[in-house]
Amino acid sequence: MQIKRAIEVWEKGMNGALTGQLPVAETISSIWLLQLFAAEQQRPDPDMVLSYFLNPDKLVALQPYVAQQFDASQYDYILTAYGVPSERAQAGMPAAADEDPYD
Repeated sequence: MQIKRAIEVWEKGMNGALTGQLPVAETISSIWLLQLFAAEQQRPDPDMVLSYFLNPDKLVALQPYVAQQFDASQYDYILTAYGVPSERAQAGMPAAADEDPYD
């Protein structure tokens, strides 16, 4: 399964509500993301499937991969991933014919 990345858009502040999501270009590299967020990882996340709060520096770095302009004065942003690969896919094994591809 392919990992899809999105930017969650939240109202500012700790009690802010989720207002939507912005798609991230599929051309973004997991290796590049790993390097960008390595200092923030408490455990290794080589596939970059955890969620990460985006500070102003991270927003600038990610802006080329998102069509909409970020507005950090009004919103908070979180990088997230969907379609996390199954253990079989992570091991590089093809899915069995009867295996649910969305497992």
